[in-house]
Amino acid sequence: MSCCSACGKHACACACGCGATAGTPLSLTNRPGLNSLAYRVGTYADFRATMQADLSDAALPALAGLRTREQDDPAMALLDAWAVGADVLSFYTERIANEGYLRTATERRSVLELARLLDYRLRPGVAASVYLAYTVEKDSPPVTIPAGARAQSVPAPGEQMQTFETAEPLDARYEWNALRPRLTRPQDITLDNVATLDALWVASTATGLKPNDRLLFLFGELPDGVPALRLVQSVEVQPQSGRSKLLLQPFGALQGQIVAAAKVAIAALSGGTPLRDRIERLYRGLLLGGGDVGSVNRLLGSFGLEVGNLAGGPAPAQAFLLAVVKAFGGDGAVSPPPAGGFGALFGALTRQATLQPANSLRLQRSVAAALGKASDARPQLLLKFAPQLHDTFYRAWASVPQGEPSPALNGVYALRLAAPLFGYNAPRIMGLGLNDDPATKGTVPYVSRPDGDWDAIADGGEEDDLVQLDNAYDGVQAGSFLLIQSGRYGPPVVAQARRVQVHPRSAYGISGKTTGIELVKPDADTSVWQAPSMSTLRATQVHAQSESLPLAELVIGDEVGALAADGSPRSTGDSATRLTLDGAVDGLKAGRWVIVEGRRSDVPGTDAVTAAELVMLAAVEQGTDADLPGDTVHSTLVFANAGLAYRYVRDSVTVRANVVRATHGESRREVLGSGSGAASMQAFVLKQPPLTWVSAATVDGVQSTLTLRVNDLQWHETRNLAFVGASDRHFVTATDDDGRTTVQFGDGVHGARLPTGVENVVATYRNGIGTPGNVRAQQVSLLATRPLGVKDVINPLRASGGADAETRDQARRNVPLAVLALDRLVSVADYADFARSFGGVGKAVAVKLGGLVQVTIAGAADAPIDPSSDLYRNLLQALQQYGDPSLPVRLDVRELLALTVSAKVGLLPDFAWESVEPAVRAALLDAFGFERRALAQAAYLSELVACMQAVRGVAWVDVDAFGSLDEATLLAGFGAGDNGKQGDGAALMTHVTAATATTVPPRVPVLPARYDDTGTLRPAQLAYLPPNVPDTLLLQEATP
Repeated sequence: MSCCSACGKHACACACGCGATAGTPLSLTNRPGLNSLAYRVGTYADFRATMQADLSDAALPALAGLRTREQDDPAMALLDAWAVGADVLSFYTERIANEGYLRTATERRSVLELARLLDYRLRPGVAASVYLAYTVEKDSPPVTIPAGARAQSVPAPGEQMQTFETAEPLDARYEWNALRPRLTRPQDITLDNVATLDALWVASTATGLKPNDRLLFLFGELPDGVPALRLVQSVEVQPQSGRSKLLLQPFGALQGQIVAAAKVAIAALSGGTPLRDRIERLYRGLLLGGGDVGSVNRLLGSFGLEVGNLAGGPAPAQAFLLAVVKAFGGDGAVSPPPAGGFGALFGALTRQATLQPANSLRLQRSVAAALGKASDARPQLLLKFAPQLHDTFYRAWASVPQGEPSPALNGVYALRLAAPLFGYNAPRIMGLGLNDDPATKGTVPYVSRPDGDWDAIADGGEEDDLVQLDNAYDGVQAGSFLLIQSGRYGPPVVAQARRVQVHPRSAYGISGKTTGIELVKPDADTSVWQAPSMSTLRATQVHAQSESLPLAELVIGDEVGALAADGSPRSTGDSATRLTLDGAVDGLKAGRWVIVEGRRSDVPGTDAVTAAELVMLAAVEQGTDADLPGDTVHSTLVFANAGLAYRYVRDSVTVRANVVRATHGESRREVLGSGSGAASMQAFVLKQPPLTWVSAATVDGVQSTLTLRVNDLQWHETRNLAFVGASDRHFVTATDDDGRTTVQFGDGVHGARLPTGVENVVATYRNGIGTPGNVRAQQVSLLATRPLGVKDVINPLRASGGADAETRDQARRNVPLAVLALDRLVSVADYADFARSFGGVGKAVAVKLGGLVQVTIAGAADAPIDPSSDLYRNLLQALQQYGDPSLPVRLDVRELLALTVSAKVGLLPDFAWESVEPAVRAALLDAFGFERRALAQAAYLSELVACMQAVRGVAWVDVDAFGSLDEATLLAGFGAGDNGKQGDGAALMTHVTAATATTVPPRVPVLPARYDDTGTLRPAQLAYLPPNVPDTLLLQEATP
């Protein structure tokens, strides 16, 4: 506006008498750093005032006759029209001037055209990627799902359906729908572990067993076989699996140690010596529950051993004695409980999955692993020599046991009957004797008195190897086993019945039925059981009526995945990189993607958290476990790199092997039009926007899905037609603000013209891009392409990597980067500039720490970036490709700091809080939002106050709290790192602001990439106000 330099009023209204007259065009002055240019040489008032003043200018005598200044005068109306026209022209002149500079341009198209001058193309956005798991029908033959097969998401309220297409063909089979880990294995019951066995699985739900029932384990054939006795503690019936779990009473750590030591001594001592025979007797007796374990001497004495004999014996006997003494003096140490708390819970839930190879071509393999004895390549090659076995070999091979089932174990028997011997309750022999009682002997001179006991052999006719029970027991059969326990600590005798007969018997002054059991003798001259004395008879208990128990396979309770922190081994040999399946599976190849899902067992306090991991197969092995007698062939999946990151409950695990990578977007094929050799620079618009771009390890970080063919001959996209020859089949593309993509061809000088034809220009492309493709797990479940035999599809993992097109403000910052890095990375700053211009990356910063370059990135709009996503892999590959090959590069995602603000706002008169508060909040979310903040940029109290003060209607600002919340602080609020105490909101806010009630910190520090106190490399921090958590910004109207 034209003003008097003396009084400051408009020239036409100046009444100061200074005589100054300002006219158009006005002088233009713009200081550096402005967001817009002042380029108008005048406004309507300036132009009208200038022309009106010129009517009285002596230098223009021809206008002297126009003396009137009335508004309705035709001359004044003409001046007014010219002023309006000049005002409009100056307005557009200023707009055009602003659009000519990157910082001041307001139109996205202007930024785009300015960027093209530097050969910079605005990032079009990136398609999300996801891994789909297909399910094949049960009776279907193998199915090949072609590349480009479509699957669609089920939209949530407010969302639209998103389409994904497979990136490569997939061979799928019904058997690969849901592979299960090995859940059972043959029970490995040996003499070495029978004493420590805690449970026995039986293939029956009607065992009829109850607590304290006896189970006889027989190793080998009697009489040379070794029996062992265990007692039932409880029975758990599992009707769904038709099995029962027999929990056994603890054998006792002391007995277990002595049994193990005795076995070692027996093997080391010479056979046939009395000392060895006594130790073997102790060994067998302890296995049957005999022996007095009150002390060392009492235990040894129960089996005819003495401390002196062992101490003075050979070295194995001395070692056995030392082991017995040590067993009686155990320390009883107790392991500390595992650490827990919210910190452990949060750490388990946020643990990242392991990084897998980008694709099968980047899988590192060795010849030993690929062609080893256990490799699946060997049976596959065998089928090449015998193709007629292709359909039957694996099924038959996997069903044949590869070892003898428990070769040392003859069987496990339940002893159903517990009975004493006939005569155990016989009355003792009574006789007459003189009465010694002075009060009664006068009248009763003789009284009845015990006169000894019966002679079991002479009176009862007891015989060697003949057991006679106290009653008739029809369940005792010939060939069954029985256990004879004589006395409390006497060594039991285990024998087999040769003949059983129920008959009446009279002996010991009583009559009744008895069950006579004749025992099997090793030979005619050797007895198994000696005829008892009467005292032994009365104290003997016989456990008979043995019933063989059908053993079931043992349920494997080991976890799946990474080993526990204590590193304890697993019975299956599985680990983070190995998983044994429940059968043999053929056809799986190295380099195939699989998804392992199930309930996690490594989350403290719960196993209800489900998770899924994507891993690549490094190998598939076929084989048996040599330690499991009677084992069959099972497949073992070998995972690439570090394998699984989590631990899972075994029976909840499912391995999906019909998995393929897919990307966001739907394929289109359309005829763009007809070419004309007479027309130059022909252009066509794609009818289905937006064009899909996928992440790639290129300079831009993206790759177009557009393919053009003219007369069935492919043409190629180039960045600029200015640098191509006259006959080169190239084209360029441009995308407008509405997402429509235009394809343009050459003029015959720079690029070939289109040949003349009818509808001969055909485009194949995909449409669909951006953050809407970042769908949740389980959301893609609709089959748009249904090959024959395919039942359904699902995405067990969420989609990631989708990013929207570059905005105008983002382009303003990124366009200058095109001339900084120039597609080569020399300085550390080049790494940051290159990463920031990569498709899908919103912010980047780089720093050299020691011998490596650490690059910290944040996704566009702070979208999550997974280490397994295409964006992360492609950016890391591009950094390594265009950077110094000898300089290691580490790529990390930003560490978030959530800014927190609490402030009171005073209003100017006549302003309402309801209209000012939204404006203040919007200003703060803009100034302190993700787009305006840089990595490692500190936040200052002064800029906070200035931002709020600049809002219309704000009189003053009083900031109560200004700080940030990081992950560690939030965990402290949940009690992690706080000795288990739960932090309250006030304590958390005090920690956040680090201030007293009267002091607010002048700045919130935001740290760059650094090594922390533990030596761990941490990424740079990014601090901003999260718009989706409104409570981090508390605004209140100040009241008087």
